[in-house]
Amino acid sequence: MLQIPFRLSGVLLVLVLAQVLAPAPVEAKASPTAAALQSQAVFVRELGGIAEYRLANGLQILLFPDEAQSTTTVNITYRVGSRHESQGEYGMAHLLEHMVFKGTPTHRDIPGAFAAKGIRFNGTTTNDRTNYFATFNANQDTLNFALALEADRMVGSFIARADLDKEMSVVRNEFERGENEPMQVLYQRVQSLAYDWHPYGNSTIGARSDIENVPIERLQAFYKRHYRPDNATILVAGRFDPATTLAKIAEHFGPLKKPAEPLAQTYTQEPAQDGERTVVVRRVGGQPALLAYYHVPAIAHADSAPLLVLSLLMSMPPSGQLYKELVESKLALHAGLGGLGGHSPGGITALAIPPTQADADKVEKLLLDLVEGRVGKPFTEDELQRVRDVALNSYREQMKNPEALIQQISGLLGAGDWRLLFQLMEDIPRVTLADVERVRRAYLQPANRTLGRYVPAEVVTRVEIPAAPPLDLRLADLKGPPKVEAGERFDPTPAHLQQRTVSKVLPSGIELQTLAKQTRGNTVQLQMQLRWGERDATFARRGTGWVGELMMEGSAGLSKQALQDALIRLKADMSIQGGDQGATLNITAEQGTVIEVLKLAAAVLQAPALPVEAFERIKQAGLAGLQSSRQELEVLRREAVRGHYNRALGVQLGAPDYQLSLDEQVVQLQATQRADVRAFHADYWSANEARVAVVGALPEGLDLAIEQLFGGWKKAGAPPFVRHSPAHVAIPAARFDVGARDKANAALRMRIDFKLSEADADFVPLTLAIQVFGAGGMESRLSTRVRQQEGLSYGIGAGLNAPFWGNDANLSIGGSFAPQNRDAVIALVQDELRRMAEVGISEAELQRAKKDLAEARLQSRANEGQLAGTLNLLADRSKDWAYVAARDAAIQTATLAQVNAAWRRHIKADGFVISTVGDFKDKP
Repeated sequence: MLQIPFRLSGVLLVLVLAQVLAPAPVEAKASPTAAALQSQAVFVRELGGIAEYRLANGLQILLFPDEAQSTTTVNITYRVGSRHESQGEYGMAHLLEHMVFKGTPTHRDIPGAFAAKGIRFNGTTTNDRTNYFATFNANQDTLNFALALEADRMVGSFIARADLDKEMSVVRNEFERGENEPMQVLYQRVQSLAYDWHPYGNSTIGARSDIENVPIERLQAFYKRHYRPDNATILVAGRFDPATTLAKIAEHFGPLKKPAEPLAQTYTQEPAQDGERTVVVRRVGGQPALLAYYHVPAIAHADSAPLLVLSLLMSMPPSGQLYKELVESKLALHAGLGGLGGHSPGGITALAIPPTQADADKVEKLLLDLVEGRVGKPFTEDELQRVRDVALNSYREQMKNPEALIQQISGLLGAGDWRLLFQLMEDIPRVTLADVERVRRAYLQPANRTLGRYVPAEVVTRVEIPAAPPLDLRLADLKGPPKVEAGERFDPTPAHLQQRTVSKVLPSGIELQTLAKQTRGNTVQLQMQLRWGERDATFARRGTGWVGELMMEGSAGLSKQALQDALIRLKADMSIQGGDQGATLNITAEQGTVIEVLKLAAAVLQAPALPVEAFERIKQAGLAGLQSSRQELEVLRREAVRGHYNRALGVQLGAPDYQLSLDEQVVQLQATQRADVRAFHADYWSANEARVAVVGALPEGLDLAIEQLFGGWKKAGAPPFVRHSPAHVAIPAARFDVGARDKANAALRMRIDFKLSEADADFVPLTLAIQVFGAGGMESRLSTRVRQQEGLSYGIGAGLNAPFWGNDANLSIGGSFAPQNRDAVIALVQDELRRMAEVGISEAELQRAKKDLAEARLQSRANEGQLAGTLNLLADRSKDWAYVAARDAAIQTATLAQVNAAWRRHIKADGFVISTVGDFKDKP
């Protein structure tokens, strides 16, 4: 998987950079044999609970154990990305990422081997590094397998001509998908113009010509040049034994020789830009956008922290200057500033997306004037403190998830040193307003800007980018990060979960389920579900989906800014989603703050402000989004097939099951008024039928707080909840081919509807069959045939949708491909459907699917947020964890005959509605 560094949101950036810290590593108690192996690894340092070691061959090892986790993640990062490519091999780091999944003499089917052990895996490539990661339920044998495989493919991958011939077209399809995304294309064009010489100007996905024509010998040489132990870091996080793991790393990686030839060092430096630069991109579809790129130092430079703070001060809604001046004023639908350098000097990016009919020149001038400091109010100490608090809260939040840390550390390994993460977070609290203004004056100048328009300049100004100091000097005064409360070791089996679950009904009738669990950082996850009304009556109301979104604008006595500041102070996150027949409140907080957050939630739920300014802003953004989507592939496809489904269902405009056209959606949105939203809240929103699930470090008095805050929130006249159970209606087979203009990528959707519910005996067997067919990973039949063997699609798969209530089920197949390959892809899918019906699946495939599903179900129960949702789901169905255990058992006891018979009963190859969309040119 490619990662393109599209750095636009300062808030998102700090969430990415302010990542996890953890307790000190568990002391290793090794056996004599393990100790002998471990002796090959030399201890280097410990920081933030991460222990660093080195092998004699140069391999760097980072271990981050946490017994509170139920899973383990292995990540191997190579310091090779698009920055290391030369002419003729652009995109080679990313292409190589694909190729190393093609196997070794020892591991010939890597996706299948991962799936057989229930391992979730992937790889990513950026400018500075390539990494591979695998997550699995904690198991020493699985960990040993993952380590052995990574050591094997470090030096033993095939990198064969036959595999390149197929994978080249897969990567080309990924390239084509990117060419369909206007914002991605715009960023790539600006980035390429911003650099004259440095490889950061090259897209990570590479040039199409290089992807299609690279000689296998060059790719093999690139592999041997960069895949070596002294250019890699192995990271392990989660639940594992440090001594045993260190011994196994030494066992598998220690014998790998460090090549005699030293690692090649990149040395190209980008000269100072000498004037504004402009580029215009014209594509069909999408929304207008303005993007300005400014060169800044490498992330190791001390100016990175004030640049990050500047991004937050400019971007964070509702106080950020870009948000207030452009978004709140409705001049733009979105605006932000964000980004930092990498291993080398990089860029900070300003973005504005104006409405389609807006005065683009006016928006552009105001965007640049604000970013470059010509207009706008001076920042205040209160705003600065808010930004610091957001950064530190994000820092602490990420400290609770060690396995996520190593993904973020991977990026900083490519930038030079994993400790830069901690250095940046220590620097942020020391940033002053003077620092912020200094870096703005230094870097955010017109002469250092690349924009979507050329403007002549009378005076040429060159902004010199200072070099980062030596890392040893930069990190000399770095202190260890603070620690958070440790969590308990918790195995999320149904029996264990049943022991911990407590169900009760509060005096007001609110159903409460709690699951006490000592979590890392004393985290608490709370989910409240509200239910009301009957489907036809609520569907007829306008603005039902807007209430929840507008609630985050504040309450009668609490402004949006005050609400945001309170959540920052309480180290919490809150979201509200509402619809026709109910709403869901989700809260993430800590043991000492969750009740205070509940008070905020009660205020916005029961007395929301629903301000007219926010309503108009959201409405305008919605209309702009609809209008700009007219040429998107999925919109064009839906427009073509909607009539077929409406006729088969016998529904017309106004019915809940009627599929709206884009124009009908625009009309309905235009007709929606703020009064509709307020009236729906007044008529329906209440705790008449409420259910709450809480998981984590439960505070004292939680039951009483819920009852006091929500027990009296009743509406006697609100219609009670009436559940809708969808009934199956036969949909005739059909074929639709839709033309699209100026799209390099095409898409396929196949769907068959049939009669089935989760309670039916065929549900579990059919789930297993579809897992083998297309719901698994790259080992599924569809992916193996269409992607791995034929190289015609970057992504293709299938999914089953079956209700618990009702019996309206369907199987959907979806994939992307080059337009000229449409008929070939459909033929392959239909051939696999025929093979499923005539031959069925094998016992080996069934066992692999059982393992994969079982591991996925276990992993899903390791997350507190998902646990809270599951508790509410089980309560809604009048079930408990015994039901989950029974479903787990049913997966394991399903027979091959049952699985194949279920497929043949429900899936008919000639029963699909087939729809394709793309720029098919001469094809009918």
